[in-house]
Amino acid sequence: MIQRLYVRIYLTTLASLVVVVILFALLWQFTAERAASTDHDLFIGALASQALPQGGNAEALQVALTRLVVPPIEGLALYDRQGVRLASAGNQAGISSPAVVEQSKPGHGMSVARLIRLDDGRVIVARTHTDSLQVHLGGLALIGLIALAVALGTYPVVRRLTRRLEALASDVDRFGAGDLTVRAPVSGQDEVSSLASSFNGMADRVAKLLEAHSRMLVNASHELRSPLARVRLALELYETTPRVELLQGMRQDCAELGEQIEEILLASKLDAVDTALPQDTLDLAVLVAEESSRLGIAFEVVHAEVRGDARLLRRLIRNLLENALKYGGQGVDAQLGVDDGGSRMLQISDRGPGIAEAERERIFEPFYRPANNAETGSGWGLGLALVRQIADHHHGSVRCLARAGGGCVFELTLPAPDEAV
Repeated sequence: MIQRLYVRIYLTTLASLVVVVILFALLWQFTAERAASTDHDLFIGALASQALPQGGNAEALQVALTRLVVPPIEGLALYDRQGVRLASAGNQAGISSPAVVEQSKPGHGMSVARLIRLDDGRVIVARTHTDSLQVHLGGLALIGLIALAVALGTYPVVRRLTRRLEALASDVDRFGAGDLTVRAPVSGQDEVSSLASSFNGMADRVAKLLEAHSRMLVNASHELRSPLARVRLALELYETTPRVELLQGMRQDCAELGEQIEEILLASKLDAVDTALPQDTLDLAVLVAEESSRLGIAFEVVHAEVRGDARLLRRLIRNLLENALKYGGQGVDAQLGVDDGGSRMLQISDRGPGIAEAERERIFEPFYRPANNAETGSGWGLGLALVRQIADHHHGSVRCLARAGGGCVFELTLPAPDEAV
């Protein structure tokens, strides 16, 4: 079985050419050649009607027929209505009565007898020299040459196309083998170049995703190491001097470990699974009020329905509120409203030290550690990274702004239910 794509495409092209040649030859055989023969007979019949005298004697008819015997006519025989020969001229080989000629099957040869009926009822049997076979073979040879030229011209086109496919397949294999820097060359505007562009886009996304996961794993291992070290130290101290505060500290460290692991799993799930939003709507004001009340944060809300996952949106609001309490100090409040375009807008403000403008986007990266906090070991973990992922999942956005008078404002924007598709 033929496996190479270019061979299969090329053979298909050649087979198509063969079919075209055969169909063209058959069409020529049954239309063009027969039409030419009919026109030839009409011409001889009209010429004979003008040249042959009406009711002339045999000698006059003989003279008239002799004058008509010019190439390609080799011989003529004139018959009356009853099939009686009236006169003849030229080569009579193969010329027989009209009844015999009419019943014979037409064929190819150097000479052929043709039956021509005149307007006055008389019949002429004409022996004509024919080159129909030679013309037929010459035409087929011409068609064959054209087909050969097309076949020779098609091969480099087909080969060029499949070479691009082979190069793309090679790039895909290299990428699959672990070379994440491989990108396919894009040339032209056909389907192959579109496929190469799609591959390059996919490769960029996979490379970024793997890089982000690798960075997250490194940072997660570092972040998890701190509470584990504290738990280990507390256990060692508790063995020598049991104290209640050591147990309480270990409980808090274990809770921190559990929360970080849960956030890592949730972040990985949001990255790996493209889950459609639920069809049901929920009131965002209820979630904001419940989470703000639980943490003792002042809030102001209006009725604002959104389409989304209540569990994920609750986690988003909780992370923003807890982040504001942890890093923003006092003066934390939450406000939920609807802008002029119908989008739902949640603003959580604090009076903390604020965040430099250059770092307001980077704090949404997993485990980002600000430069001024590097020595303290205090990082942002996955909390804000999850906020960004959940907002994107709900076709929304989140950003960090400076607050007038000091502090930060985290602004979440979600579309109306009919726009969240």
